[in-house]
Amino acid sequence: SLDAPYAAGRRGKSWLKVKPVLTFDLVVLAAEWGSGRRTGLLSNLHLAARDPDGEYGEPGGFVMVGKTFKGLTDATLRWQSAHFPTIETRRTAGAVHVRPETVVEIAIDGVQRSTRYPGGVALRFARVKGYRPDKDAREADTIGALRALLRP
Repeated sequence: SLDAPYAAGRRGKSWLKVKPVLTFDLVVLAAEWGSGRRTGLLSNLHLAARDPDGEYGEPGGFVMVGKTFKGLTDATLRWQSAHFPTIETRRTAGAVHVRPETVVEIAIDGVQRSTRYPGGVALRFARVKGYRPDKDAREADTIGALRALLRP
């Protein structure tokens, strides 16, 4: 409501919080086995951006920028649980690591500086919008595009 008074931290019928929604095409490096309702399914995705200059490794490689399990439908969980073992490179007790070739569209609210991930950024409120079978991993967004979102 335009005539409603503003009260910090209070939202409801009069005030709504509007967050930015940005989407990026990232590459899946691994998927962790789920728990609870997702037991037996590959769930939490390890996400990477393209590193065209090799700033964080091999030129044309990928650098991890975050994880997410949000936005995955039951159908998507079943699909990725069947697909990822077919492109598996190694397996640990908790995850299946895959060839970096599967592109997924991820919605985020932004990025923040991070010492946890090699690219120096972490995704904020990442959620899966859908897989992009029409895109090759060489067309994924770059670490530079994500780093450009950092505030000076």
